[in-house]
Amino acid sequence: MHIGHAQQKTDTAAVQKDTLSAAEHPGSQPVRHDSVILVSHDLRLGIDLSRIAMPFLQPGRRDVEASADMQIIPNLYGVVELGYHQMQINKSGLFEYHSHGYFYRIGMDKNILPPDPNHQRHDIAYFGFRLGHAVLQQTVNSYHITDTVWGNVDGSIPRQTVQGFWLEIVAGLKIQIAKYVDLGWSVRGRTLLNHPERKTNVPPYVIPGFGKGSNRQAFDFNYSVFFRIPLFQSHYTIHKKTTSSLKG
Repeated sequence: MHIGHAQQKTDTAAVQKDTLSAAEHPGSQPVRHDSVILVSHDLRLGIDLSRIAMPFLQPGRRDVEASADMQIIPNLYGVVELGYHQMQINKSGLFEYHSHGYFYRIGMDKNILPPDPNHQRHDIAYFGFRLGHAVLQQTVNSYHITDTVWGNVDGSIPRQTVQGFWLEIVAGLKIQIAKYVDLGWSVRGRTLLNHPERKTNVPPYVIPGFGKGSNRQAFDFNYSVFFRIPLFQSHYTIHKKTTSSLKG
């Protein structure tokens, strides 16, 4: 019984204190609400499956692309993508062209989906950006030019090194299909920042990781499978302020 009376007096005193505070500070008052969320820092490794179809779309072309991403702070992911490109074109009697090179992209993705309160799923819908860089070596082993006025010309162009820099905007989804396996889709718009064709005798057919070397803009689609490796988890405090109206 005494404990109950003590608790009642404490509650009454708290109410009286809040009432006095409201009377002394009329009007709208900011109220701070803090919440703690659990963030999983998983390393997600991906392989672009859409590159497998490239030899059927462009005979003589081979591409391989992989990626890695990790959540740095809530809903913000750091991303690294890299790959290798090879192309060989042989048109009998006209020219023989060979190129190979590598590329990498670095950037950030912003997730717009709310987190799973049970921490069981890792789906994200995101938009982001990438900065890309490619190095390509190309060789024209032979070429033949037919000219009825000046005569035919045969020749070759030795190996040349080409570099490309670009900026791209990305939007996509990564959906969990198993405990540590995701599938993902993304669309990309790219803009070339330099002019690699100005430093070569032959414009590159393909800039690795970008697209056609004759274009300033390129659009692409990726379909990938991802494998997540759990590393560690951390807690983040989210600070929010709301306004409460105190009426006298």
